[in-house]
Amino acid sequence: TREFLGVPYAKAPIGPLRFAAPQPAEPWTGVRDATAFGPSCPQPVGALAAMGQQSEDCLSLNVFVPEQASAAKPLPVMVFIHGGAFTSGGSLQYAGEALSNAGPVVLVTINYRLGALGFFSHPALDATRAGAPSGSDGIRDQQLALSWVQQNIAAFGGDPRSVTVFGESAGSMSVCVHLVSPGSVALRQRLIMESGSCLGGGILRTNKAEADATGTALANELCAGQPDALACLRALPPEMLVGWGASRGLFGAGWGPVVEGAGGVLPDLPEKLLAAQGVPAPFIIGTNKNEWGLFQLLGLGKPLTSLTELSAMITAQFGAHASEVAAQYMPASDAEANAAYVQIITDLSFRCPSRALARAAVGLSGTVYAYSFEQGTAFHAQELDYVFGTSTLSAFGGGPPSQALTQTVQHYWTSFAISGVPSGQAAPTWPSYDLQTESYLTLRDPPLVAAALERAKARPDLNAFITLDEAGALKAARAADAARKRG
Repeated sequence: TREFLGVPYAKAPIGPLRFAAPQPAEPWTGVRDATAFGPSCPQPVGALAAMGQQSEDCLSLNVFVPEQASAAKPLPVMVFIHGGAFTSGGSLQYAGEALSNAGPVVLVTINYRLGALGFFSHPALDATRAGAPSGSDGIRDQQLALSWVQQNIAAFGGDPRSVTVFGESAGSMSVCVHLVSPGSVALRQRLIMESGSCLGGGILRTNKAEADATGTALANELCAGQPDALACLRALPPEMLVGWGASRGLFGAGWGPVVEGAGGVLPDLPEKLLAAQGVPAPFIIGTNKNEWGLFQLLGLGKPLTSLTELSAMITAQFGAHASEVAAQYMPASDAEANAAYVQIITDLSFRCPSRALARAAVGLSGTVYAYSFEQGTAFHAQELDYVFGTSTLSAFGGGPPSQALTQTVQHYWTSFAISGVPSGQAAPTWPSYDLQTESYLTLRDPPLVAAALERAKARPDLNAFITLDEAGALKAARAADAARKRG
C-alpha cells in the first residue's frame, strides 16, 4: 500500500479564519513530504481524545492506495469520517492498509474541526458571513475534503464517480448529514453509517436558536466586557475554546451540526430534506448490541446496581411513557438492572434513530441494508476493529477479533463501495431492508440473517423513543445518577 499522509485540503483556520468557512489549501510546487500524519484538531483531554500533536492547522487527509490502483482502471473510493462526539478524535487513529487492500479500494481518512472551533454559532458571526450561517463549519470541512476527493483522487488511481462516505458515531451522524444536505449530494454515491443517525431523535437535534445560545454563553464567559467578542475569541488559545463546557459530561456543551436554516449545511430538518430529495442514495446502517457499555467502561456513565435505580431513571426520562417502557425493559432482579439500562440507552440513542432513518429512506424507495453487530461484548465502536482489521477496541471485552468475521465485514463494506450491493463471499446474502420484514444482518461469527430487530420496542405507543431531543442519552444518564444519589 502506498500511503500519502497529512495532505492539506484547506488553509489553516487560524487568526481571521478561525470561525470561518474552510478555504481550499494553497497549491505548492515541487515535492511535498507526505510520510507522517498531520496533527489532530484541538480537543480536550479525555477517554476519546486522539494522542499526539494537536494544532489548529489540522485540516488534512490521508490517502491509502493499493497496488492495483492505476489511471487506466481507477478503483472505487471510500472516505472515512472519525467519531468522538464532535469534540474528540482524529484520522491518525485509523490504519487504512487492510481495508484498502481488501477491496481493493482507495481509502481516504480526514480530520475536521471539533468542539467550539468547528461548531460555534453566534449572531455576530453570522453578520460577517452572508449566506453561510455559523454552526456547522466542522461539516463544511468534511464537504471541502469531499470536494478535494472529487478534484484530486483520480491522480491516486481512484474513481471520483464512485465515492462511498462512511463513519462511526459522530462520524456516522456526519455521514447522515451528507445523505440529506444539499451541499453534499454531488460529492458521494453511497454511504455507510455505523452507530449514528440524524433522524429519529438521538443526539443531533440542535436548532439555530439553541446553538446561538450556547455560543453566546461561551462568548459571555470567555470574553466578558470585551467590545469585540469575536476578535477576543479569535485571540484566545484554542485549548480554552475546546475545553469550555467539557466538564458537562460525555457530550460537553452539546457541540455538533446545527439546523441553520437558509444557506446552511442543514437548511431544514433532516427528515424534511430527505423527503424533498426524492429517492435517497443507497446506504448501510447499523448499531452495536450494547453500545452504552463502552461509555460505562470508560467511566463516562456509571452502572446501575438495582431495580430501584432503574425504575427511577425510567420515570425521570420517560414521564407519561414510563410504565410502557418499564413493561418492555424491566428485568427480574437487581443483577440484571444495568444490562437493561444499557439496552435502554442503546435503543434510545442509537438503534431507534437508526431504525427511523432506515424506514424513512425505504419509504422513499431508497435501498437500505441494516445490521446489528453482536460479536463479543458488542460495545460502541467495537465493529471498527473488524472494519479496519485492527485489535484496539476488542480489548475492552470479548477477546481478540475473529479473523473470519474481519474478512467478512471488510468484504461486505468494500463490495458495497464497489457495486452498491454488500456481499460476503461465503457469508450469507445480505437482504435489503423493507418495511414489512425489516430484514437485517447479525454481524457475528458466523453472520446470521434475521428480521424485525427490536420491533416490539417500536410500537406507536412508544413514540417517545423517536421524538426525544438531542440530549436524550445525557438526560437518561443524569437521571440514573440522580436516582443513585437519592438511593
